[in-house]
This record gives sequence, C-alpha cells and structure tokens, in this order.
Amino acid sequence: MLSAIAAVMDFGDVFNIWLCPDLSEKNGLIEYLHRKLLMFEEVVSIQRLEVKFDSAPTLRHKQLYANGLMQVRVLVLISGGDAQANEVSLHGHPAMQTLRLISYNGARPISGGWNVETQENRYAHDMTGGIARATPLVPAAHNRITDPVEPVQVYEFWITSTRPGSLQIAAEITLGDEVVRSNGQSGGDSSVTLEAISPVKYPVSHFSLEKVSERVIDRFDAIHRYSLGLYADRRSIHLLDWTSTQVQKDDEYATLFFVSKNINDSHPGGRTFCGYMAPVYGASATIRGPKGFVGTPVNQQPGNLTVLSYLSPDYQSQRARDQVFELTVFDEFGTEHWLRIRPDFSERSFKLI
Repeated sequence: MLSAIAAVMDFGDVFNIWLCPDLSEKNGLIEYLHRKLLMFEEVVSIQRLEVKFDSAPTLRHKQLYANGLMQVRVLVLISGGDAQANEVSLHGHPAMQTLRLISYNGARPISGGWNVETQENRYAHDMTGGIARATPLVPAAHNRITDPVEPVQVYEFWITSTRPGSLQIAAEITLGDEVVRSNGQSGGDSSVTLEAISPVKYPVSHFSLEKVSERVIDRFDAIHRYSLGLYADRRSIHLLDWTSTQVQKDDEYATLFFVSKNINDSHPGGRTFCGYMAPVYGASATIRGPKGFVGTPVNQQPGNLTVLSYLSPDYQSQRARDQVFELTVFDEFGTEHWLRIRPDFSERSFKLI
C-alpha cells in the first residue's frame, strides 16, 4: 500500500508526515492518504478537457510577437468523472503529471520555435501592450490557479514563439491506459490558435535620451539623471530591461559603463565624469562613485530606463573606459532594440547615435 500511496503524495504530504512527532498522528496522515488513493481509484474517466484563453470564452485566436519573450496565457480546464458520472477534482491524481499542451494537428508535442512555460514573465501578454512593472515578478509555486477541492481544476501555461507562424493548440492527459486529447480524435474538441508575427523594430530616431535633473553632491560633485525612452505609433512604448556585452549588469547597484579619465579643459561641469545604467527596479539607485557609495533617485516615469552621470572636479585614478556604449534594450513586448550611447566630452553629457 505504501508504494501506491507514494504515487499520490505531493511535497506537502511528505513534509507533514516527516514533521509529525506523534506516531498516532503520523498514522492518521497515512490513513488520510490511503483514503485519497481510494478516491482516485474511483476516477474512471476524464469528464472535461478544455483549452481556452483567459479572456472572452468565444475568443479562439490571438496574436503575439515572435521574439521568444512575449507570452500568451493559455488555460486548461480539467475534471474527472466517477462511476456515477459525477464531476470530481483531479488535484494530486497521478494522471495530472501527464497533462501537457500538444499540436492540434498530429497530436505532437509543442515544437518548431514554439515553447511552453509554466512561469509568467514580465513582458506584455497582449498586443495592446502592458503596464510597466515597478517590482520583480514573484515566481509562482505551481501553475494551478484553482482551489484543490474544486471539481474543475484550471492550469495556466505561457506560450512563446521565436519565429513567425501559426499553431493550433490542444491538450492531452493519460488516465491509466487511456490517452485523452482535446483535438477531436480521442475526446472532446477544444483548442485555441496562436499566430506569431514578426516583431516591430524601431529606428534610433524613435528613442530619446534626455537629461531630466541635476543634483549637487558634496558641494562640487554632481549627478545628472537621464531618461531613456521610446515613442512610436503615437504613444510611449515601455522599455523594461537592458543588457550589454561590454559590461556585467548589476541588479543591485548602478552599472558603470563609462569613465572619462581626466579632461584638460575649462568646462564648469568638472574635470571627470562617469556614466552608469541604473537598476531596472526601484525608486533609487546606489552609485559606486569616486568618493564611495552615493544614493540617488531614478526616473519616476514607468517604462523608461535611467542613465546616470557622475561629474567631479577631482582627478580620477580609474582606468579610462571611454568607448561608445552598445546595449540592447527590451520593450514591453520583449522585442530587442540595439542602441549606442556616445559620450560628449565637451558637454559632459551622453547622446544616442
């Protein structure tokens, strides 16, 4: 019996039994699992296997950008049936380990540039765009979104594509020796269709890098704050992340990407200046400046990235890092855009090129 019980145990069951100090209580838990096993033995069929989007029930077609990051949420609704044709929950049933999405035509696993994930990412899930997130997403413990006791269990999946094309998606589960699919071949007929289209790329003329504030530090030093944004299609398109092969991105502190070394002119802005990319999240950033750690506010505009410049009249001992900074920014849909930021030594500033 113990091996059969083990098949229906989840981590919580194991944890509770392991923690239980009282032998009678531990036996009670094992008895509960035995009853749970008997309940599963009463499941004789898959009564419902439905695939849908999380929007209007009649909507069966959605578009996404084929950039490998934009996700569309697909839900699978499933329930079992007992010998009396009552609808029962399959939560914890061994059959749930076999639940997966498949291609409607051919009942094959999802492939060919399409990918199925169980964790949501930060990018927009609809072609209308999304809200810029102020905090990181907390990973979900599982992809079940219903209470375990509900007869109909709902599971969410997140679909991406790396190349243009369309895919009709069904679901599959194995109960005992029976394979049940929602593609009309061995069960009901329920599916959704995704169409991946080429992502929209914007030229550098649609991006802006504007100085939005100046802040004096320690009487003579200063921090200048720049806002990096994207405006196209008559609206602001959020920029949510960035990466670069030239620097190691720091998610806690501002990332140094430029060091001017000492400039021999009479500019009132200082003898040296450094450039930083602020962390994506948070209302403030910490700079590892020439005089130690300095905290500063970042952009209050959701969906814009922040570039920081630290100006100082002091001589600088750091090694110069004065090349054009090349970076990739990710818009709200997860599409990549390649940008270059050039330092302007005479103005102690930065410009997009």
